[in-house]
Amino acid sequence: MAATPCPDNSRDIGSKLEAFDHCSRRHFTTDPNPIGARIVPESVSQMIRDLVFNLVGGLGLFLFGMRSMSEALQVIAGDRLRRAIGAATRNRVFGLGTGLITTLIVQSSSVTTVMVVSFVNAGLMDLAQAASVVLGANIGTTITGWILVLKLHKSALLFLGFGVFIQFFARSENVRFTGQFAAGFGMVFFGLHLMKTGFAPLKDLPEFTAWMSQFGGETYTGLLFSIVTGAILTVLVQSSSAMLGITIALATVGLISFEGAAALVLGENIGTTVTAQIAALNGTSDARRTAMFHTTVNVLGVVIMLALFPFWLDVVDFLTPGDANMVDAEGKRPFITEHIAFAHTSFNVTLALVALPLLHPLMNVARTLAPGPKKEQNHLQFLHGSMIESPSLAIEQGRLEVLHMAAVARDALRLTLEVYREPSQKRSKLRDQVLKKERVTDAIQHEITGFMSQAMAGVLTTAQAEEIRSIIRLASEIESVADYCERMVNYRRRMQRMETHMSPQALESLTQYLEQTVEFYEEILDRGERGETNWAEPIRVKGRLLSETADQLREENLARLASQKCLPSAGIFYNDILVAMRRIRNHSVNIAEAFQGKK
Repeated sequence: MAATPCPDNSRDIGSKLEAFDHCSRRHFTTDPNPIGARIVPESVSQMIRDLVFNLVGGLGLFLFGMRSMSEALQVIAGDRLRRAIGAATRNRVFGLGTGLITTLIVQSSSVTTVMVVSFVNAGLMDLAQAASVVLGANIGTTITGWILVLKLHKSALLFLGFGVFIQFFARSENVRFTGQFAAGFGMVFFGLHLMKTGFAPLKDLPEFTAWMSQFGGETYTGLLFSIVTGAILTVLVQSSSAMLGITIALATVGLISFEGAAALVLGENIGTTVTAQIAALNGTSDARRTAMFHTTVNVLGVVIMLALFPFWLDVVDFLTPGDANMVDAEGKRPFITEHIAFAHTSFNVTLALVALPLLHPLMNVARTLAPGPKKEQNHLQFLHGSMIESPSLAIEQGRLEVLHMAAVARDALRLTLEVYREPSQKRSKLRDQVLKKERVTDAIQHEITGFMSQAMAGVLTTAQAEEIRSIIRLASEIESVADYCERMVNYRRRMQRMETHMSPQALESLTQYLEQTVEFYEEILDRGERGETNWAEPIRVKGRLLSETADQLREENLARLASQKCLPSAGIFYNDILVAMRRIRNHSVNIAEAFQGKK
């Protein structure tokens, strides 16, 4: 039986929804599924429930798929990613390529820029090098749009299924992570398909489509509204890739025009800079300027594009096949994803090409907006929580942080040597400096251990897990070296307070042995920093010589005590100080083994 048409006499959205609910129930009752008729939800509440389920589930799958792809790529890229990071510290052109490549791998420009901020914070990059990496990261983040251009949602479950099977049954780690990449690839497209499915019914509600029409480029008011909305939502979601996926889903089903989608993309480029600003809050002046450069360049780029907005879209339309706003028989826009991806890429590539020759003026603007000096942090230079999501970068930052910690312990050793060389009036100040260095190593060890332990909970290869264990061991051994420095300066202070004096010969022998111990530690640190290999044997030989020298000094001390050439209290202090030096020698050998990956 044919259903009678439903009248549309309502003037407000509430009345329309009620009429729609009543009409849908009547249609379902009279003719449950007439051939050729359009099936509608049983009720408006069911439609809303479907929207929420599809949107939340689709966005979740999209984000999880992006993360799975990122983890797999990082593991497969591994050392190549770290070599690229090293190249950025040598050349600005390499920096642009490093930002691009790193962001392609980690699938997040925010992670790349946070890494850059930490490197500047540690003095491994200057502001110009960091700026070039940031520009490269802006280009690298556009890969998400081109992935979505493939439109493989019909094969998404196939990718997902094959990827999971490969992960479960493959023996090779690289093959397993290739399967993880394939599974993530499938989740990205299936999640996008669910989001499109969730948004599709909304275009049948005139009031909703009228509200969405505010996202457009027809007027500067609508353009500004779209840019601000895109920036705010990106800050809230903390992922420009996720916002790009949502933008494409809205545009594909016709809820926003191409002009509105392009404006949202511009806003997303501003919103993504906030993460680096947060990371730089407690950093050095140059670290804050790096984050400010990122924000300044992106904001200036958006301001310029505002003036050229119609011309920019005309160029994108001309260079991209198909009509962006054309609607096919299914009610979708088949060419709009390519247009959005090209708009995103063209904006960031143009921004990089214009900004790279103007780095110095733009950096001066960043210096003006982020003036210094600000009190520099006294210990951590590299570790940032956002790096946990990127095992390769987490390991690299952990390694750099442990080298920084080793340098602090080296300074403590040198100061301790001065305590034994300098006259009594200078020792108090030197001792305070040693104690401060020891507290710093305590804090760094705590942070490194917690940071690397969290990194171990992520997706790692066997080699990466071993490297993390070596970093944790290094932190523990280095902290022990600083602990014994603290003991030695406290022994010296107690001797002074108790007015216990060693003979000049005994004190000289201890000082010479401490000097050899410091040189031993410094050689190990130097070899570790340079990443040398096959240096275990020469260190082992020098370690044995130091141990034999300590045995000889102990025998000489016992002989002095036996012949009563020194007071018992002086002999006890001598032995305690010598034991502390031997412990530093032992921990130094352990540090050498950890540098070389030995247990």
